[in-house]
Amino acid sequence: MKLTIVSNIVKDKIIFENNQFTYSLGGPPCYCGLIAKQFVANVRLVTKFGQDFTANELLFFKNFNFEINNNSLSQSPTTKFILKINGLNRDLYLLDKCATILLSDVEDINTDGWIISPVFDEIPYFVLEYLINNHNKDFLMLDPQGYTRTIDTNSKVILYKSLDPQFFKNIDAIKLDPQELYCFSGGNDLNSLRQLKVNNAIKYALYSENQRIHMLEGDKHYWLEINKVNTSDSTGAGDILSSAFTCAFMKERDPLWAFSFGVGAVMASLKTKKNGIEKIPQHKFIEENASYNYNLIKYESF
Repeated sequence: MKLTIVSNIVKDKIIFENNQFTYSLGGPPCYCGLIAKQFVANVRLVTKFGQDFTANELLFFKNFNFEINNNSLSQSPTTKFILKINGLNRDLYLLDKCATILLSDVEDINTDGWIISPVFDEIPYFVLEYLINNHNKDFLMLDPQGYTRTIDTNSKVILYKSLDPQFFKNIDAIKLDPQELYCFSGGNDLNSLRQLKVNNAIKYALYSENQRIHMLEGDKHYWLEINKVNTSDSTGAGDILSSAFTCAFMKERDPLWAFSFGVGAVMASLKTKKNGIEKIPQHKFIEENASYNYNLIKYESF
């Protein structure tokens, strides 16, 4: 099973409310990629990083047998964020932004599935359009978080108030949170999600809010509850959901099992109570949660 992740690698500085901090590699290449490795996937990264990337950081990806495009090295510095955590509040600041991903970077790739997940507008719309129009039988998951982000005068990451969602029609799956949904639909309820799904011909829509994760498929609404876990860092939970869902779907072609695995991976990661990419759970814990979740899925018809 081959999975290709299109997104820039990130270096995170995570500052906790007690002013302690940690540095971590991050972004979808790490969180999605490491989850995919738990599903024994061959992972390819279409990404960019700068010459400030250290030999040890490159070794990290080599040790996990990630395949990285030869033209990933950029003259621009690696994308860097500062994440300040204060209780339930999470403030994100952009320090550096690496180069954009080119059309030539994604052409002629043989893969079974794609996760397209920009962190800060590094995937131009025409590159996404090419992938949507040319992915054929490959499964394509979109996490549009990077398209919704801009910065204020203090480099704090803020969200656009309104965006046209027409650029991602006819994709297999999308993952959204309430703020991202509001950017594309003007609402943050299930009716808004359903309308977005129908208008854009999306097969599966994943939506996470509070302690509940939803999936819309056809005329069905499915959901699962997640118990609250007191953890200092939930960074990457959305990437974990996207990757586990995608990998499970590519293996089984069963959306309910994929949903169970996606939510199960989030649950297992939060239970570790670890920070950064250290929270990536082992497959056995993901699978235990998935088997448990499958019998708890609630649903209704629209």
